[in-house]
Amino acid sequence: MMDNTHSLSKLEKDTYDAVTDTDKLSIPEQDVLKHWKARAARPGLQSVMSARHTIDANIEATRLLKEDMFDFLKGYLENRRVYELGVGIGRMTQELAKRASEVYGNDISSEMLARAAENLRPYDNVTLRHGKIYEMNVEPGSFDLAFESIVLLHILDPEELRKTAEAMRKLSRKVFLCEHTYEGPDFPISKYTLLRKPEEYQELFKPYTLVKQREHRCAGDRFTFMLFEEK
Repeated sequence: MMDNTHSLSKLEKDTYDAVTDTDKLSIPEQDVLKHWKARAARPGLQSVMSARHTIDANIEATRLLKEDMFDFLKGYLENRRVYELGVGIGRMTQELAKRASEVYGNDISSEMLARAAENLRPYDNVTLRHGKIYEMNVEPGSFDLAFESIVLLHILDPEELRKTAEAMRKLSRKVFLCEHTYEGPDFPISKYTLLRKPEEYQELFKPYTLVKQREHRCAGDRFTFMLFEEK
């Protein structure tokens, strides 16, 4: 077992158990919510970053990730309405709020949302809601971009993943994904995470077309930016 005690909260146990992808599909939703409650108690960025890396490594990785991500999205955010799936502690929401005219976001964890609300206090153009994206009462097609960063890999249930992708498409004709993508069969990953190939996301978001893609190394991990548009 790896030593990642530097970034685990007192509420959680080590999550890097030997669990097959098939077994992950049967993890109860209440266990997932308990996991995110525990994650929200981690210090700083560790709540939304991998426990495999130190706090300092994750701070620098986040700086570089933001720099590359918002360069990739230049021209798609400025003075636009943006919907963010899974705001977490507001790590990316802050950057969206600096650029967009309005940001609307959701998260399934009330503990994460409480931290996000505190971190986003300086911004008056952000609306946060508790729940799943397909449960939100939001007018279809009312956003210029549907945005998510490292969220879909935590949706284990395939039907929930399909409904989430469908909801993102309903909200906007443009969808941006930033995902930690497949690293091979022996890559150490939390039992609450499924790494998928970029091609799987292309299939998931059909009939939207992939118009732009970029690979980014985040603390050594393979991340993929994907921008989809309705054609």
